[in-house]
Amino acid sequence: MFSCSLHNKKIKVTVARGRGRFLWGCAAKQGVSRFLTRRQHPGRRELYAGACECQGTLGAASRSVAADMSARALARAARLALACAALVAAAASSILAGASDNDITCRNDGLYADFDTECQEYVRCSAGTVRGRYACPAGRVFSDGVAACVPRRSLPCARRVCAPGDGLAYATPGTACRHYYRCENGTAVDHACPSGSWFDLARQACSRGAGTCYEPVCAGLPDGKYPDSSHECRRTLQCRGGELRAVVSCGGACVSACPPPRSAAVPLPAGDADFCSDEACSSLCQHAADGAYADRSAGCREYFVCESHRVTRRGVCEPGLLFSGSGCEPAAGTSCPPPARSPCFNRPDGLHRDWRNCASWFECRRERVTARGACETGAVFDGVGCVPRESFYCEGPEPAAECEGMPSGTYQDLESNCTRYFHCSGALRTRLACPAGRAFDGARCSAAAHACEPARDSCRGRADGRYRAADAGCRGFYACAQGEKAVYACAAGRAFDGEACVPAHPAVCAREDYSCAGLADGYHAELKSNCHRYFYCEGGDKLATLSCHAGKIFDGRSCVAPSHHICGAPRQGTIEHGGRYCERDGFFVQQGTECKHYYFCVSGVRTFLTCPAEQVFNGQVCVLKDQYTCPG
Repeated sequence: MFSCSLHNKKIKVTVARGRGRFLWGCAAKQGVSRFLTRRQHPGRRELYAGACECQGTLGAASRSVAADMSARALARAARLALACAALVAAAASSILAGASDNDITCRNDGLYADFDTECQEYVRCSAGTVRGRYACPAGRVFSDGVAACVPRRSLPCARRVCAPGDGLAYATPGTACRHYYRCENGTAVDHACPSGSWFDLARQACSRGAGTCYEPVCAGLPDGKYPDSSHECRRTLQCRGGELRAVVSCGGACVSACPPPRSAAVPLPAGDADFCSDEACSSLCQHAADGAYADRSAGCREYFVCESHRVTRRGVCEPGLLFSGSGCEPAAGTSCPPPARSPCFNRPDGLHRDWRNCASWFECRRERVTARGACETGAVFDGVGCVPRESFYCEGPEPAAECEGMPSGTYQDLESNCTRYFHCSGALRTRLACPAGRAFDGARCSAAAHACEPARDSCRGRADGRYRAADAGCRGFYACAQGEKAVYACAAGRAFDGEACVPAHPAVCAREDYSCAGLADGYHAELKSNCHRYFYCEGGDKLATLSCHAGKIFDGRSCVAPSHHICGAPRQGTIEHGGRYCERDGFFVQQGTECKHYYFCVSGVRTFLTCPAEQVFNGQVCVLKDQYTCPG
């Protein structure tokens, strides 16, 4: 109960808390009124204008106003109404910052869902406290991943619970691995992966490269708790009503035997295969065995994954973590040896840019640094020699959010239509520009018209929302949030109707695409584009189509120069040239058999197999002849 007085005329403002609603009311008679009604429904709060009540001793003031409507009486009534409104505002503020906000810990500034309202409300955190509370429109819930209200059917409202002592990181459900959280002192701390990267559970960091994200689902499961096979059963899923309600970490393995990821998760394509453009990146795995390695030239904060002497993935550990063994670990418990490679490794003889500043360079001879230098004052190094600063654009290095979490390398500046580009060394950015009429294609300044052409399903310049994928089957769709793209897929037997996943029907999606018929789950080159494009298959359905840039082609794992792969031929990883024993484990085509025969290797021993009649081996499985062209 609140009260106020004006010239001994008392007014009481009632805060009535009833079932599902709050009410504050006050009124000054003869047309001067202020009111505010607040109703609270389970999981939803909205403000309504409604009837108003006034309690107290207003008789004298009311008669005075009614009798003569004098200026003095009107002023007195107005002051009375303002005082009442102030009390109402105070009461409203008290309720809005009530107990539910006290349960929310603001670790970082930003907008966050309130799970107690089933994500129909969200709060704004600033300086460690809740500064505002908001409600989504009916039928929508708040997504931490896109920081916006989205259709309820498209996002699980799942509380993230950390076991005591757990310090691991996990993908945030419903974000296609674009966001993750790390458990710190029993609290889930949210993180977002940089553009083009995705959370890699095995590396405990954001990675760049073509991979698979396993999105946990509860559809079709009875209410209860289940091991999360999408995360190697390191956490459990709490399902209710066919929806994911919570993910709870176990601080280790939750069960002794973990089922395969697809048993309770939808596989989604994550990242892209065109991420390693400069010579420094492409040479990282030249003499390395398959596995993950710390990039010692970057102080072990960065890492790379090698497969068949190709870089298939790159990533950056969070601040305070270093790459050690197979994942990112606290820096206090790891060490980083000095770089083993020369900056001239795999570089041609001549001068090369030193990214410490725009004027520095170093000279290579037989892959060794023979000299270092810098241009005179007023000059910059343009990649060939020293030129006047006004004739070649180069600015930096300087700290930039654009480079935070990005592996060291050179990237397109999409905002300039790629007429400019930038290099990241840690969080430091150096900006450069191509000559007039040229654009940076990811590797070099090119005159090609398509050097900066966005993909058909790009989110560049597209409004936030969900869209049907143009080069995918009926299950595939994607979401745009602030220019960033995340690929999703409906469950088998369902199709995306432009808003949500519904039962598949020709009226919903009449397109028929047999590109993935008979193909194994994963990435495959698109032969009709001469391997400049590639697509992702799951359960016989095409979920997404992606493109290589700068004239590169897809070899089954990553985008490479045409000189490193023949389109249509099995990628190098599907051929082994061992002697008496296999050089590595896996499935391989038997050369000279027109792909009718193949074999697999385990512990150096070959086991030979033959495809059924009218079928050939495509590098992964036997398929009908008309679905695969055997090289040669």
